[in-house]
Amino acid sequence: MSRNIEVIVEGGGANLYEINESGGRFTAYKVTVHILVPNSKSNIGSARSLEDALSVIKSHSGKSIKSID
Repeated sequence: MSRNIEVIVEGGGANLYEINESGGRFTAYKVTVHILVPNSKSNIGSARSLEDALSVIKSHSGKSIKSID
């Protein structure tokens, strides 16, 4: 069973990320929000724990985590 975790980093603009957990792997994605077409996701890395996946997002964004849902 897989689950998606929405992560928002501090600051405005492009601050939406997503973590997909499946089979014990956590894959981090940068989400680009589009108004008229579906959102697109870019794979930025994977890890074996949620904490490590959050570190991937922090490193990619250069910002702190604001919320996790």
